[in-house]
Amino acid sequence: MLLNTVAVLVVQVLGRLRVWHDDREVDAGPPARRLMLGVLALNAGRLTTRRELIESLWGERPPSSAVNVLHTHTKHLRRLLDPRHSPRGQDGVLSTVGDGYLLRLPDDALDLLRFRRTVAAAQQAASRGDPARAATLFREALRLWEDDDPLCDLPALEDHPKVWGLKTERRRAQLSYWDLMLRAGNAAEIIAALAVQGAANPLDEAVQATLIRAYQATGQRAIAFERYEATRRALADELGVEPSGELRQAHRQLLEEHENRDPPTIPRQLPAPVPDFTGRADELALLDTAHTRRPPGIAIICGTAGVGKTALAVHWAHHNRERFPDGRIHLDLRGDDAQHALSSYEALGRLLTAVGVPDHDIPADTQSRTARWRTETDGRRLLVLLDNAATADQVRPLLPGTHDTLMLITSRDRLATLAALHGAHRIELDLLPHPDAAHLLRRLLGERAGTDPGSVDTLAAICARLPLALRLAAEYAAAQAHLPLAGVVTRLHRAGPLDLLDWGGAAAIRHVFDCSYRLLDPEAQRLFRLLSLNPAPHSTPACVAALADLDEIGAARLLHRLASAHLLRCDTLGRYGFHDLLRAYAAEMSLATDGDAERQAATDRLLDHYCETAVEAGDTLYPGWSGSRRHAGLALEPGGVTLSPDAALSWLDSELASFGTICQFAVRQGRPERAVTLAAALHRYLEAGHGTEALSIYACAIDAARQLADRQGEAHLRTNTGVILRLLGRYAPAVEELSQALELCRRTGNRHGQARALSNLGIIEERLGDFTSSAARHSEAIALYRDIDDPFGQAAALTNLGNLEESIGEHAEAAQHLLAAHDIFATLGERSGQAIALCNLGQIYTALGDDTLAVAKLREALDLFREIEHRDGEATALSNLGTALCRQAKFDESLCHLEQALDIFRSTRHRYGEASVLNAIGETLHTMGRDGEAAQRHRLALEIAAETGDEDERGRATAALESLAEAREAPPDE
Repeated sequence: MLLNTVAVLVVQVLGRLRVWHDDREVDAGPPARRLMLGVLALNAGRLTTRRELIESLWGERPPSSAVNVLHTHTKHLRRLLDPRHSPRGQDGVLSTVGDGYLLRLPDDALDLLRFRRTVAAAQQAASRGDPARAATLFREALRLWEDDDPLCDLPALEDHPKVWGLKTERRRAQLSYWDLMLRAGNAAEIIAALAVQGAANPLDEAVQATLIRAYQATGQRAIAFERYEATRRALADELGVEPSGELRQAHRQLLEEHENRDPPTIPRQLPAPVPDFTGRADELALLDTAHTRRPPGIAIICGTAGVGKTALAVHWAHHNRERFPDGRIHLDLRGDDAQHALSSYEALGRLLTAVGVPDHDIPADTQSRTARWRTETDGRRLLVLLDNAATADQVRPLLPGTHDTLMLITSRDRLATLAALHGAHRIELDLLPHPDAAHLLRRLLGERAGTDPGSVDTLAAICARLPLALRLAAEYAAAQAHLPLAGVVTRLHRAGPLDLLDWGGAAAIRHVFDCSYRLLDPEAQRLFRLLSLNPAPHSTPACVAALADLDEIGAARLLHRLASAHLLRCDTLGRYGFHDLLRAYAAEMSLATDGDAERQAATDRLLDHYCETAVEAGDTLYPGWSGSRRHAGLALEPGGVTLSPDAALSWLDSELASFGTICQFAVRQGRPERAVTLAAALHRYLEAGHGTEALSIYACAIDAARQLADRQGEAHLRTNTGVILRLLGRYAPAVEELSQALELCRRTGNRHGQARALSNLGIIEERLGDFTSSAARHSEAIALYRDIDDPFGQAAALTNLGNLEESIGEHAEAAQHLLAAHDIFATLGERSGQAIALCNLGQIYTALGDDTLAVAKLREALDLFREIEHRDGEATALSNLGTALCRQAKFDESLCHLEQALDIFRSTRHRYGEASVLNAIGETLHTMGRDGEAAQRHRLALEIAAETGDEDERGRATAALESLAEAREAPPDE
């Protein structure tokens, strides 16, 4: 048996107009219909005349169709409010009665009716002598309201008499509730809401009198007096009247209490602000937000040593001292010194003394001191700056019981539990942005900075944009007044900033780093030191695990500890690193603490990690190549790591900027074979659009191979270099590298290497127009690959031969070879090769006139290229797809694909691809009749082809330009 459920209807008018069925909000329709519903809801249970509705919707000038419009709105509102009944029915929620409409809603269905019913119950409880129950009911009634006025989203009803009446009902309920709360001694619970109402209603004497009583009850007498004076002046200036009896009575009670009390102690303990404070606009704004939110509570400024946490806190506190009329306290918790850090017990004693508690009244135990501190701060608007906090446990007993006081805390630790358990607002302070760092130096250095801006920028970089280091560097420069600023920079470079800035006592760079380092446990200290051995700018948890000989869980735990202490920074990709000064300090500590054998073992583990992970990533992404490379005679073996395709590509992308640095580091460490291994393992990834990075990596690795007399490794790397140079359109140096590689392979009998070099030479000869030699090169490469039984190599060479045949018009043979290559790649699970074959097949089918099949193959290729993030392949597929779509007269889509391809080729500096796609765009534009734009694109293609020597695209551009010129000169048709 099926049961039908009926949706529960709720209509809200105490704020925005909203309609709900169960817990789902529904759209009440256009503004006019919403306005009509608002008026009906205000009259719920009573007749609303057509005249009232027409005046509400149109004022004094209704249209002639007003009644018909009302009928239409009524039909839609019935369907909205009561979908079970017919829109024409008269027994539903909304019915037509005579010359008007009646909205029948149960009390629980309309917040206005619930509000009135609850207020009536509260008033009855108060009259029966039950103030606690009355306060609870008033609070429930007021919670039905949103923060704004009734029907606030319908401005046409702003002056409606019933809206004004509702505002009056709300005000009376608020005043009754506040009075009950004050009588019960619960002023602290309502003062924030009262302050908001007082600010919004400066001339409402009843609200102002209640607010003054609340300030008095919470001990904020100074603010209470200020509020009375501000109200008195506003009444005189705006209305020309004196305060009424209720406001005068609140003032009189305030005066009587004031006469019987000793003046409170107002501490003013802030240190002097740091001179030449610079930047930090975003952080200052965050502090403003932390204070203005209700309740203000706790703000934490955390960051590494010397980053300017205290300077920021003190600067903000001085600029906002008027917000804290009950005082400003500063207490150094000395958390940067484990031996001398203040205990919570000591800190509470100093805080109580600061607010005027006599020594003999300060309790003898921590728990009692915490209770007394909360009593003394209750209702007081204090700023308490707790400087250099060590841990959340040190701070937690110091937190007040209410949020009238703002606790501003600085720490090198993130104090995570304060944020998690106490809602602390945390501000992570990073190094100064370079413009701000340079600006601070210019202010500190004065005229010397203006004459040598380059040295200022260099000095900012040497100091890692760390504010403390910048100030010490400026002071050092001032002490070397006989030197030009460039000379100061030279000295800092030669001696190292840690040496020349290691003065100033507690402010010395080494001292502040020492304080943070000494707070670490021995495991974390060891990892901090060893991290300096990694020359890359960042370290992943897996890299750190290898470096320190840990499992990844243990490495992640220690990395989190170092990041929480702000001795490391973690980026959005989960990689860890530190700024240059901390790196130099960690390196010093490692040299002083770790033995040569331990440091070398850590370095070897690091290099093995990079090499083994690169091999595994290449094997995962390019499985066909993993079999082919064994024929190359390269010592490339994956380690114990297992990677998914996504993880492999993510690792390669994230480490791309580090590979060249790691290769150079391997050579410096006497491990040139690691540089050869790493570079050789990366070649499939690097040729997918990372040409600039590849050339520097290969240059270093070739030198390493020559140092090792590794001719097979050198030949492989020279072929890789030739491939990259070819992709960049630099054909002459590419031929030189490939020819050297071919000669090395012939000397060593490396047939796999010979085949690779021959095939790539064949591609270049095709580009340069030597088709006969190109065909011979490809055929020889295919034969060599077959002889050594290398299916991947065969497929690659077949692809290249198919491309050549396509370019000379032998489309059937080209398709045959490309299909064979695709099938081999598919068997090997080689997605990159499959995509290349599909892409080239699409181009052939376009030439054969089978546009539908061409588009299908090209879309399949495009998806594959995007899956493996092969940028150059993606651009080629987009270009070929654009050409095919042009043939189908889908010109806008064609141009969109071609422009995307051009952007990618330009970003990867693929010069042949750029010229090819420019020609394709020109051809599409010509087909669209936009010959002027077409000629412009062909001329750009011609310039590139002339520069690279590419005969194919040069001839294509030249022919197109000649055809366009002939078309311009030809006489118009008769």
